[in-house]
Amino acid sequence: MASTLAGCSSIGDTEETAPLYTGNWHSFGNGPRNTNQVQGGTPKPQRHEPLTSAGWIYTPPVVHDDIVYFATDREVVALDTAGTQQWTHQLDHEVSGAPCLDPDRRRLYVPTQITGSTDEVSQRATLHVLSLSEGELLEAYRVGTEKTYGATVVDGDIFIRSDSACLRLAADGTERWRQSLEPLVYDEYNLGDSTATQIVPAVDEEGVYIPDSDAIVKLDREGGDERFRLSVDTPYAAPTVDDGGIIQTGWQETIAVTPSGDVRWRRDLQSRAAAAASDDEIYVISDDLHCLTADTGSTKWHTHLPSEGTAAPVVTDDSVIVVSGDVRAFRRDTNGRRSDDRTQWEYTDVHAAEYASPVVAAGRIFVSGPVGLLALDPEGER
Repeated sequence: MASTLAGCSSIGDTEETAPLYTGNWHSFGNGPRNTNQVQGGTPKPQRHEPLTSAGWIYTPPVVHDDIVYFATDREVVALDTAGTQQWTHQLDHEVSGAPCLDPDRRRLYVPTQITGSTDEVSQRATLHVLSLSEGELLEAYRVGTEKTYGATVVDGDIFIRSDSACLRLAADGTERWRQSLEPLVYDEYNLGDSTATQIVPAVDEEGVYIPDSDAIVKLDREGGDERFRLSVDTPYAAPTVDDGGIIQTGWQETIAVTPSGDVRWRRDLQSRAAAAASDDEIYVISDDLHCLTADTGSTKWHTHLPSEGTAAPVVTDDSVIVVSGDVRAFRRDTNGRRSDDRTQWEYTDVHAAEYASPVVAAGRIFVSGPVGLLALDPEGER
């Protein structure tokens, strides 16, 4: 089967779609740059199956070597892609952010928060460390005052955004640096802080990028010193790093910034979800799904969504996958069709939570729904 980098290839009226990505997904955004991008195509799902039931569904899973790790409520479950449980771990604390894993050290990191008025500990935000093989608790690091929003692993170190700080921990938990930040505002806009589960630092060779209250901030990767701070109206989501710099969405605007802190562009696109980036295109959910040119921020195309949430889209070689109550894929290239004919497929047999991004790994699409974690299979699979 053939595919091009920017879209499906077609011969006459015949559309051929490359297979789904069969690799791993180790953290929100599929890597420390939070691009939410994978290689491969997006064939239409033909069936789905529930992998595990759950109650509090606001986080996506992570996947390594065909094992899926899913954190929800006060429980972490490891299961294979057929749904066979490998282990389960009951937490004393409540899951508050998307998990990430370190395959080299065989560790799973789960952001949590301590709830309840009886707790007197000033540092209530925690990061639980579990072994990948057995699920036993190895450590629990205190990282903030109330809530751990998200974490990612780069070269063995863990970069974390809590409600009160961004910090870098060594693999043994030693604190390399901590930079104080303000809590992000959610309840003021009737959104509910429970939707703030995917605010993960973006990390590259240049630095660490994270939203603060009404700002996007760059921190020095080695020492944690602040390098720049630019205003963004109420950012709710993780930043995304593309080849030109950083994209930060916000409640009233979306901004693109160079690594040195110069504004590339600002758009009045209101979004609570992180952007996705691939090649020279940026994808932002703002009521509709918008495809923007990376260098100018101008709209290349947009298409309607029935609803929106805080779930970032995922971009493949040919499509953009969005959870919007159901699961949908939109063509990146129409290949001679009408320019408004963007829908590649809609899968309406499942209800997908609008607060947890889809995950493409191990040849499947994983989505979180009201009943638990679901796996969607393309035609000919399973």
